[in-house]
Amino acid sequence: MGLSFLLALAIALPAGIYAATRPQSPVDHAINLIAFAGISMPPFWLAILLIILFAVTPGWLPAGGMGDGRDFWADLRYLVLPVMALTIATVGGVIRFMRAAALEALRQDYVRTALAKGLSGRQVVLGHVLRNAMIPVVTILALQMGNLFSGALITEQIFAYLGMGKTIYDAVIGNDYNVALVGLLLATLTTLLANLLADLAYSWLDPRISYR
Repeated sequence: MGLSFLLALAIALPAGIYAATRPQSPVDHAINLIAFAGISMPPFWLAILLIILFAVTPGWLPAGGMGDGRDFWADLRYLVLPVMALTIATVGGVIRFMRAAALEALRQDYVRTALAKGLSGRQVVLGHVLRNAMIPVVTILALQMGNLFSGALITEQIFAYLGMGKTIYDAVIGNDYNVALVGLLLATLTTLLANLLADLAYSWLDPRISYR
């Protein structure tokens, strides 16, 4: 979950900014199409499709499991398909939020003032647009941080990968309420800490925000 989250950020943030700086262009339409496809595809269908494309037909990657724990690099092959499925499912929504926030920031007066003062488009985007556009996006990312410890039940079930989602589900089915409660409390604590970090990030992104 953590690896897919980082990969989604690494792909979605630059793609959203790039699409916002070229509205209604072929690149913008292509990025939007990819984002809508990622949002629209059900996780179970995407996971099965990836298994067919990379495990069943060519046999490049294992279809499921976690490895035997003896060879770290060999066990990493079992992570590829689950991480790919979760990344594709996450990246579309983040691209849409980033693009919308960047478009809103590009319409502000300070962007026109910065361009009139002679700053290049790259300097305006990196120095002004990105910081202000990240404020609403940080809120969305903080809410998604709880998923890092609550797991992705459907993806874990299809790939037979033991994660937090499957652990909590098995605990509920097996009436092991102590384990289920600890898992849910851990996800709640992670969400609360993520929101605290988001509040602290607001003042770093926008110096006008103060918590005095």
